[in-house]
Amino acid sequence: MAALSCSDVSTGFSRAVTAVVAVVLIAIPLVAVLGLPRESPLPDAPGDPAGGVEKQQVRPVTVDGPDLESFVENSTGSQVSFYRISDGKRTGTATERFARPALSLIKLYIAEYVIEHGTLTEQYEAINMISSSDDRSAGELYRKYPDSIDVVAKKYGLLSTRAADRWGFSVTSTYDAVNFIAQLLERDPMHPILVAMAEATPIAADGYGQDFGTSVLPGVIGTKWGWSDKKDLHSSVSFGENFVVAAAVTGSADDLTDLVEFQLTDEVEEAGRATGSKPSAAG
Repeated sequence: MAALSCSDVSTGFSRAVTAVVAVVLIAIPLVAVLGLPRESPLPDAPGDPAGGVEKQQVRPVTVDGPDLESFVENSTGSQVSFYRISDGKRTGTATERFARPALSLIKLYIAEYVIEHGTLTEQYEAINMISSSDDRSAGELYRKYPDSIDVVAKKYGLLSTRAADRWGFSVTSTYDAVNFIAQLLERDPMHPILVAMAEATPIAADGYGQDFGTSVLPGVIGTKWGWSDKKDLHSSVSFGENFVVAAAVTGSADDLTDLVEFQLTDEVEEAGRATGSKPSAAG
C-alpha cells in the first residue's frame, strides 16, 4: 500500500493534541444515515464522548459566504465516515463533519484543480503527488494555484474544508473526503486521481510506508494517506467497487488501522455482498 506525508503541517497542531489509545478509538459509535448530501447545511453535531469534546453547534458554512469562520475545528476527536454507493447508505461518527488537520488528504483537492487548469507537465506532477504523496510537488503547485483548495471545496460542496496560506495548515473532514471521492467515482470511475490512488507507491516520497488505515479493509482499490511530521496524527481515505471510506485519529498508524478494522470491516463486507462480489483482503 502507501502512506502520505505532510512536512508543512504545523507543529502547533501536534503540540495541541494528545495521543488516543486504541481502546478509546474503537469505542466511538457510528451513526447511520441515508444519502450523500452535497451542499446542504450541516446539522448541529454532538460532541465526541470518547474524545471528551463538548457539544458544539455547527452552523452552515459556505466557501464564499459570511459563515466561513464558523467551522468547528476538532483535531483531537477521531473520525470515521463510510458511504455505500449502491444505495447511498452512510455511517459515521458524530464528529465526522468537524474540521481537522487535513494532512496530505488536502493534496486530493489541489490535484483536482491542477488536472482541470494546469499545464500538461503540472497535471502529471499532480498525479505523482497523489501516488507518492510528494510534499515538494504539493508546495510548488499550491504556490502557483493558491485558490485551488477553496475552489474545489465550493465545486464539490466540501463544507468542512478550508485552505490556509500553506497547504499543510489546511483543514478538512472525513465526511468531506468521502463526499469528494464518491463524486469523482460518479463522474468518472477512471478519473486520474482515482487511478493515482490505485497505483500508490508502497513507500511515500518522504520514506514513510503507505500501508495502514483504510487501505487494509477488504475490497479496497485505491487509497490516499496522511500523517503529521511527528507521526501523532494519521488519516486515510479509500474506495472500493461499492464503497468509499475515510478515517482520522490522533495516534499512530496502527491506531488508525485498529479503528477502521473494528468499525468498518462489517460495513465493507456488506457492501461487497450488495453487489454480488466477494471482497478480498487488501494488500
